[in-house]
Amino acid sequence: MCTTGRWTESGTRPPCRGSHIAMALVWLTVFLTSVCGLLQTEEDPNLPIKNLRMEPGERRLTWDLHGNVSEILCFINSKLITKAIDNNRHCQFRVIPLCEVKNFTISLTKGPPFLMGIQYPLQEGNPGAAAQRLDCWVHDVDFLTCSWEVGREAPSDIQYRLYWQELRTHREQECPHYETDDRGKHVRCHFNDVSRLPKQLQILVRGTSHGARIPCLDRSVELSEIERLSPPNITATCNKSYSMMEWKASSHVNLRFEYELQIQKGSDPAYTEKLQENFFQIHNPGNYMARLKVKGFFRNTWSEWSVPQYFVCDLGEDSQRPYWLLTALVLLGTLLVPGLAVVLCGRYSVLQKLFPPIPHMKDPITDNLQSSKLVAWEASRASREDCPVAEVQVLGEM
Repeated sequence: MCTTGRWTESGTRPPCRGSHIAMALVWLTVFLTSVCGLLQTEEDPNLPIKNLRMEPGERRLTWDLHGNVSEILCFINSKLITKAIDNNRHCQFRVIPLCEVKNFTISLTKGPPFLMGIQYPLQEGNPGAAAQRLDCWVHDVDFLTCSWEVGREAPSDIQYRLYWQELRTHREQECPHYETDDRGKHVRCHFNDVSRLPKQLQILVRGTSHGARIPCLDRSVELSEIERLSPPNITATCNKSYSMMEWKASSHVNLRFEYELQIQKGSDPAYTEKLQENFFQIHNPGNYMARLKVKGFFRNTWSEWSVPQYFVCDLGEDSQRPYWLLTALVLLGTLLVPGLAVVLCGRYSVLQKLFPPIPHMKDPITDNLQSSKLVAWEASRASREDCPVAEVQVLGEM
């Protein structure tokens, strides 16, 4: 005899077993046999499990248990999620949907085939008016951005608002920075400080309209999984013998990284090194090109390649000539500039204009001597300033 629990509102019957083969057989049985009859709306009073319900605050699917049962499995949309705990009293979920309707199903691993299911949450409003294509990503170390599209059947006065909800405490916060489309509808949101956000979030986009009820759209995200890392820059210390390259990836949500380092020496084919360290050493490097990409440890998405960087580690004779020439030109320019400045200053009296004489107190003696003019001496013409000369005879010592 087939024992049947409550059916879903859509008329579909969830699988009885955890394995894919068992589920396929159950679906086949539903469509090919009438042993259990058609759609049933009443529960058998002898069922071991009754009153299947969702407790959203605790994020658990629970029921009333009558008698002893074997292990109970819990499914969401026919996918096995977890096993019942607390003596088969309920199934605990880390996340439950807040907007999109899903089928929650339980089945027994032993005994007669048994299944029971409900839908949660209940659908409210027109799904075509809800936001579509919600996508979120962490970028440029500090920023979280989410984008969505206006629903195809959204009323003209609709407006959307985005909230993040912490999984543990249910605390909500609205987006602080919106972007709008050409009709003024919010279609993008920015958070500027990822370090302040919980590492696991539930993102909700709610719509409002004066004339209709708008279903919400939600997505559960782990920030480390949606981060789009930026490739780090490479620094290198090198000579003819070796080159030591180093780099540093930055992230608030990923603490371990994997790297792919691509190196090309001269005209040789490029080769790639997979690394977990943030350094790499090359022996006899010569002159080479390097670029890098990065991803979070245990993650699947790689960053873009960094801009190729070129490192000159072997300065041969041909390579040194331009440096000698450059040094000589710099020295020649250093000598020519002062000489040219002196010529220009002398020709245009720039120094006199820039540095006029400093006034000082007049000295009646020295100033007169310095300002007097020299004239030619003419012995034949007596100067009016000549003084008479008297001869003195020395008569003897006293």
